Amino acid sequence: MKILAACLLSAALLPACATQTMGDYVLNRGGDIVDILRVNVKAGKGVGVKVEATRMLHLGFGWEEEVWAAGLANREVTRWQQSLVTWGLLLGYHDEREVRGIISNMNTYSGSYGWTFFQGGGNAFDASDPGNPLDLLTFRGSIMLGIGADIEIRVGEIVDFVVGIFQFDPAGDDNVYSAMERMR
Repeated sequence: MKILAACLLSAALLPACATQTMGDYVLNRGGDIVDILRVNVKAGKGVGVKVEATRMLHLGFGWEEEVWAAGLANREVTRWQQSLVTWGLLLGYHDEREVRGIISNMNTYSGSYGWTFFQGGGNAFDASDPGNPLDLLTFRGSIMLGIGADIEIRVGEIVDFVVGIFQFDPAGDDNVYSAMERMR
C-alpha cells in the first residue's frame, strides 16, 4: 500500500518536472514558502499603528516619509527607503508613495491597495497585485514611532505553495522570479 501511495504521489509530481527544469521547480517551491512572510524593521520620520485583516479590512493609521527599512521582501533579505500613507476604519487604504532600493518586478514592498472613494465618479477597490487574487488573503500589523516594525502573513501564498507542488501557479509569480534569478 505504501509503494502504491508513493507511485501515485510521484505520478502527480511528474507534470512539474516536465514543464520546468528541476532547478526552477525547486527554486519556485522554495520561493513560494518564502513568500508567505514579509517582515521588516524601520527607522525615520513616521508615526502610526495599524492592523489589516485581508487587504480590504483595516483599522488604524500610518504616515512615513523617507523611512529606512530592512527585512524580508520579495524573496530576499534587503534594505530600502519608503514613503507611505495608510489608514483604515473598517475599510482602508495603503499608499506606497515611493519605494527605492527593492529590486523586484514592481519595485514595491507590498504595493498600494485599498478603497478609493469618489474618484472617477464612484467607489472602487484597488488591488496591489491585480493578477493575483490570492494577495487579498494577507494579514498585516504595523507600528511606527520613529522606529517601528511591519509584518505580513500572506495566507494566499500558502495556497500557492500547496498547488504549486502540482504545477499550478495561481499567484503568477514562478516564472517572474525564476527569470530574475537567472539574470543575477
